Amino acid sequence: MLPDARLFETWLRMRPGFADARVTRVAALDGGVSNITCRVDLAGAAVTTLALRVQRERGIFEPYDVVREGEVIRRLEASAIPVPKLIASEPAHLPLGAPFIVLEWIDAPHMGEAPGADFGAYLEALVAIHTAGWQALRLAEVLPVPASPRNALLAEIDAIDWRRERFEGGDEPLLVHAGGILRATAPADGELALCQGDINVFNYLFRDGKVAAVVDWEQARISDPRSDLGHMMALRVLKGAPFAPADEQPFVQAYAAARGVAVTGMAWFRARWVWELGVIYHGWRAFSASAPWYTHETMAASLRAALDELSHG
Repeated sequence: MLPDARLFETWLRMRPGFADARVTRVAALDGGVSNITCRVDLAGAAVTTLALRVQRERGIFEPYDVVREGEVIRRLEASAIPVPKLIASEPAHLPLGAPFIVLEWIDAPHMGEAPGADFGAYLEALVAIHTAGWQALRLAEVLPVPASPRNALLAEIDAIDWRRERFEGGDEPLLVHAGGILRATAPADGELALCQGDINVFNYLFRDGKVAAVVDWEQARISDPRSDLGHMMALRVLKGAPFAPADEQPFVQAYAAARGVAVTGMAWFRARWVWELGVIYHGWRAFSASAPWYTHETMAASLRAALDELSHG
């Protein structure tokens, strides 16, 4: 359901610089079952387009906190990470029925559609995220800071398991079993860094071959940066890429070269993300009334292979 344009217009006119703004169109962006993101076209304002992000009550990454996401973005504006400018934030459920944030509209396609999008530029943006000085950026004011990298990973397992228990079908034995193995084998050799939490190429907007903005920070956290890398590895497996040793994957090797560090121990992180995508499978079906782009059979086979690699690593 689209946000009410007239109610949003009334709210927007009370913000500095938007006293005469008129909302001419509100259109939901396609894709995903996460926070509702809309393009808002304006007349009578200094800008012609805004991005409106409204918090969902239920979804695959619940519980949501869109205001926290906005505060992360606000702090990242002072970093080398390209992000849209946070224009305003509304923590109350009025006037749109849920909290929301208003962001600068970045007129650029995502990496999957942008002509000339450069994989090296994507890696540079990812390295910039992982090497950002999160302490100096005051991100500890809005994101929990775990006592150790292992504690950070256990907190991720807790959050995913909480969703699994709430999603219909999430009690399937394979997912329960995998969660227990991942909890027992969580590595302790990592580092704490800023993680985006969802490094899908759809969240990297490109212009002239460079990353114009990184969007979707709802899952941002202070954790082991290998957790971000595991996400991309799991997506590749579910898209049909050959299941090869995790540390030898080209994506891992390319990231290691771009950052200038060795990256090992990736079997756990690939398994962790295939498991989460297994949990997401059930949430997706519940909240979008359709199956995700990957099949349950592919997910289950990939998870078994990932757990087997982890147990024999």
